Amino acid sequence: MSLSTPAQSVRLQERTRAERGFPDAEAALGRSSIISSTAKEPKNSKTPTRLSTLLSYLGPNNPLPIQVSKDDQVWLLDNVAFRGPQGGWQAEFVAAVFAGEPSAKIVDSVGDVAKALGLAKGCEEERTIEARITPLLTPILPGRQARVTFDKATKLKLGPGGRNGISSDDKTLPHSSDGSLLMTTADVPPGAGGLLTMKTLYAEPHGWAVISDIDDTIKITQTSDPVGILRSTFLAEPTPVTGMPELYAWMQTALSASAPFFYLSASPYNLYPFLHQFARKHYPHGQLVLRDASWMTLPGLLSNLTLGTEEYKVDRIKKFNSWLPRRKMILIGDSTQSDPEAYGSIFRAFPGWVKLVLIRKVDDIAAIGIREKNLPSRFEQAFQGVPREAWHVFEDPAECRSLVQKVVAESLAPASRHAAKRPRSAKDVAYQLIYWPGLPGRGEFIRLALEEAGAEYSDTAQMDGGVSQVMAHVSGQAPDDGLNPPVFAPPILQHGDLVINQTANIVLYLGPRLGLAPDPRGDDDPDGVYRVHELALTALDGLCNEPHDCHHPIATGLYYEDQKVESKRKADDYVKVRLPKFLAYFQRVLTSKACGDGPWLYGGQLTYADLVLFQCVDGLKFMFPKAMAKLESKGEHAKVFALHKAVADRPKIKAYLASPRRQKYANGIYRYYEELDIEG
Repeated sequence: MSLSTPAQSVRLQERTRAERGFPDAEAALGRSSIISSTAKEPKNSKTPTRLSTLLSYLGPNNPLPIQVSKDDQVWLLDNVAFRGPQGGWQAEFVAAVFAGEPSAKIVDSVGDVAKALGLAKGCEEERTIEARITPLLTPILPGRQARVTFDKATKLKLGPGGRNGISSDDKTLPHSSDGSLLMTTADVPPGAGGLLTMKTLYAEPHGWAVISDIDDTIKITQTSDPVGILRSTFLAEPTPVTGMPELYAWMQTALSASAPFFYLSASPYNLYPFLHQFARKHYPHGQLVLRDASWMTLPGLLSNLTLGTEEYKVDRIKKFNSWLPRRKMILIGDSTQSDPEAYGSIFRAFPGWVKLVLIRKVDDIAAIGIREKNLPSRFEQAFQGVPREAWHVFEDPAECRSLVQKVVAESLAPASRHAAKRPRSAKDVAYQLIYWPGLPGRGEFIRLALEEAGAEYSDTAQMDGGVSQVMAHVSGQAPDDGLNPPVFAPPILQHGDLVINQTANIVLYLGPRLGLAPDPRGDDDPDGVYRVHELALTALDGLCNEPHDCHHPIATGLYYEDQKVESKRKADDYVKVRLPKFLAYFQRVLTSKACGDGPWLYGGQLTYADLVLFQCVDGLKFMFPKAMAKLESKGEHAKVFALHKAVADRPKIKAYLASPRRQKYANGIYRYYEELDIEG
């Protein structure tokens, strides 16, 4: 892994600062406007001031943290939960503790900003400036520990914070599902204030995610102009970039409602409430990540937004990669800062992780900044080694929709190595599934493959007289062609002049033809189909055939009521012993190297084995809801349940499951009997 040197972005930053008069503006603001300082220890603190100050340099290793008092402010920052190395959920919790009241001279700082903006002393706008600047004037409190409650049940300790008043803790979290948004509340004494609640979004390892710059990408900040920065930060109503809220709302729908959004800004954490309120009003929920410097001068605010931004953003995005290395990422930024260079470095450092980079070309750059920032040569150099189709410079956000649609569609299409290349033949006709109407049964394994591939097919379960066709085959009347032997039982597949039965045999036939298994005639992975097939067979054995035996353990010709005692005994053993054993096996498969990159069982790509496992898990959720809920909540088979959700979320499968073509559970393999519904 190698990251490019930030030489180009540094040169552009330095030229922008020189040409736009940043040094002069910073000198004019001077150092009289101290924005933040470390607060004195409260009089009621049991820890001596000098000792507590020394211990705060230890950060999280501080042995004597100070608890939050009624006079303090606690800020809890929204975050994203991810799967840790062992498969359990965890998240980075960031908290900041400040004194309850600002200690610096607000009048001086407000006056400096008003003067820089050309406002008269004592003007009405100074009230807005004072309200905006107060969080930056509030002293930080190092060495504090915050106690919080996650999801009304789990108690956590955050901190102690370091010298900047900020703590960062990786915490293990209870199990939840992808897309869950759970609340954390600060446990503070009455009187304490701040941002006392936060939200945690659960994000499984696979799917999509968006990393977005804030300043001049989604919010007008004018980072190339010192007066513009001060005006947009301390005076003007925060304004979204035209068209970007609509684009992001559309992307959330196009990608997934559970896709995490990460919002990056080079602003200090003191501006978190201001930016959080803006993002919450205009954009999808997401995690805001700001610079962890929580003390500075007014000149320092300007330099923070204009110096070292590439290194800062690369560092933060590398952290996102450590959390969600298998997510497919869309990176969005603009041309005013170093976003092209930072994103190009990330693309090269983590091959295959970033699927699309979108850079907003700020078209008033000729007046604010330098023209070179928008030259094609700048972008070509920043994205050297990045495929041209993977990055795009836009002026109208509407341009981005088709690009996002394209990369999403490409990710859903069957891989070329799974697609069989063959000449047209008599079999290039629609498939016909011959199965009983009124129950999903084993026919559902076939339907899922046909639906996922978008194949043309007919289904006797949806036809008038469909039962007659099934009976004709079962009785031996069909096929009677001298070519196909009689079939034993449904499901039956007819394709051209071929008629076959047996579930496993049918999916083996369909897999390579539908792009749902490697082609045994190809050069890439000719043996792969047999590896896929053994996974499908294992699922059919342990998660389909054995569940059927739970309600018919003695004889299939007897009614359930004739063998209830034996069924109860069989179901008890299955739920407690066999079911966990098979789920544990597939969990091992999904953590193996052969699994590849993705939520799928083999080679990092969807195969018919995944569809078989989905249907098994889905049926078992209906048949044994208590046992399956308990197994899912324990988190030991998290990847199996994640695969189930990943299949259900695929557009064609999702549409099929909501359609009348999907047979409802009733009789068949997966049946619900209250007396068999045990937890295990």
